[in-house]
Amino acid sequence: MFNQTAVGIVLVTAALAAAAPAAATTGAATTSESAVTYLASGKTRDDAAALRHVARYYPLELEFARTAPGGRQLADVDVMIKDRSGRMMLRAKVEGDLMLAQLPAGEYAVSATYNGVALQKSVTVEQGRHQKLDFAWKS
Repeated sequence: MFNQTAVGIVLVTAALAAAAPAAATTGAATTSESAVTYLASGKTRDDAAALRHVARYYPLELEFARTAPGGRQLADVDVMIKDRSGRMMLRAKVEGDLMLAQLPAGEYAVSATYNGVALQKSVTVEQGRHQKLDFAWKS
């Protein structure tokens, strides 16, 4: 008989793979000290919509927008996530307006840069809890 936990993990992994759009960027951002799996939307609304369906399976969701009327979504945002000790956990360029990161529990500093303007936020990731950070730049 199969272990129920193992079967559950396989089913969730299959659901995530099926729900992620083909145009979304998937990857493992790897440094010499750590590896973080992430998903990032491409430049279409369908990409972001598909990622929103699987967001709850990731402890951290980042969304990028302008604060102008209509709050247009952004593209080509540079993202850096460092842990409490300053170790780089993830560095990536997000083509779309949404990123999901599979981070272990801990405290992180998140920096998102668009058109040379960096915004920073802190977040505490807890096991089994989904959190969302919104980054908005003035137009």
